[in-house]
Amino acid sequence: MTTADLSAKKPDTELLTASQGVRIQSLVFIRWLAVLGQAFAIFLVQWGMHYDIPLIPAFLLVGASAVVNILVTLSYKSTARLSDGGAILYLVYDALQLSGLLYLTGGLTNPFAILFLVPVTISATNLSLRGTIFLGVTTLVCISFLAVYHEPLPLQGTELKLTNTYILATWSALVLGTIFLSGYAWRISSDGRAMNDALTAARLALAREQQLSAVGGIAAAAAHELGTPLNTILLVSKELSRELPEGSEFAEDAHLLHNQAKKCAEVLEQLSKGPSSNRFLQRDAHHNYLPFQSLMSLVVDKNTDMDTGIEVVIETNGDLDNQPKLYATPEILYSLGNLVSNAAEFARKKVTLSLYWDLKAVRATIQDDGPGFSEEILARLGEPYTSSRAGRGGMGLGVFISEMLIRHSGGNIRFGNAKEGGARVTIEWSRGRLEKENPYG
Repeated sequence: MTTADLSAKKPDTELLTASQGVRIQSLVFIRWLAVLGQAFAIFLVQWGMHYDIPLIPAFLLVGASAVVNILVTLSYKSTARLSDGGAILYLVYDALQLSGLLYLTGGLTNPFAILFLVPVTISATNLSLRGTIFLGVTTLVCISFLAVYHEPLPLQGTELKLTNTYILATWSALVLGTIFLSGYAWRISSDGRAMNDALTAARLALAREQQLSAVGGIAAAAAHELGTPLNTILLVSKELSRELPEGSEFAEDAHLLHNQAKKCAEVLEQLSKGPSSNRFLQRDAHHNYLPFQSLMSLVVDKNTDMDTGIEVVIETNGDLDNQPKLYATPEILYSLGNLVSNAAEFARKKVTLSLYWDLKAVRATIQDDGPGFSEEILARLGEPYTSSRAGRGGMGLGVFISEMLIRHSGGNIRFGNAKEGGARVTIEWSRGRLEKENPYG
């Protein structure tokens, strides 16, 4: 895989915002449960409790659901997924079919009216907000219709008589239950989906960083392997240039061959340089054991654009002869790089990286001279999909990913604003944890 291949991939935002839909098999299973439950209730009421209900219309409605389920099962594979819109229509049918049964059997005076909550709950936990609102409005219309229009319950004359006040109370309970339960379920499931998407984005970003690091390692290995044959070509072409008569056609070709081989040697020399050149890292993190200041210089070099005019300054506060050394793992490079890149983006003129270490702790402070964090954003930083990039197309995952990776490396991160203005991000590690023996342990 080349660097061009990596850059051509779709961004994480497109991957995460794609609709996942709902498994048809799950909806079919739930409807079969509904069909069996409805059929059992009809048999129990008619022959077990000896109430007279309109059997033919009731069984036609139940049979219609069974037929739809069979057609869906035959038309789709068991692993197929319905789109968001298709799933909503599927659940709307369930709400309408339930309304038909309740119309025949007492409307809201029927205790089974509470089953109206099932479709909206399924939608709220799995489908989009827009679809859930549509289904919820449809359900509320059905509930309101049944409160006014329905066949009476087949009660005996001496049994309980339900007043309009009771029906109004039942209508209110179902309406409030539909709104509250669907809203609560959607909010909880939305938070869960956001966290899951954010973790997926973190894995994608980390995998991309590891792939890019591997590209540099492969280039360095290739440069090492090609070095010997290229030196042979240089030596032979130089000898040919000396021995062939000046001005001859072969002498010009030999001279051209020598110059081109020399250019190749210069490129390979750059590719084979170690991490201190800030150009390529070795393919294995065990070989990227860098002083703290060198690692931050590498991060700045990879994540800032000098053409923007933003000055990035690295200040050290510690004994340079005793500064910590750490592994430049993709996790560390990505998390610090994202924070430095954000600071440079919002800075007016300058970004300052203050590095401090002693025998117990290592700390890095990233501060810019921009507008700083707003109080609203500052209170929510670290949550997925919280972004201060209003109108810039960001998903707000960068800070979440960086915080997660830093905490995974054993560090703590704090966000705030400097007294003199500008945003300030402070990252601190235990020195013993940072200088651990295994970069991935």
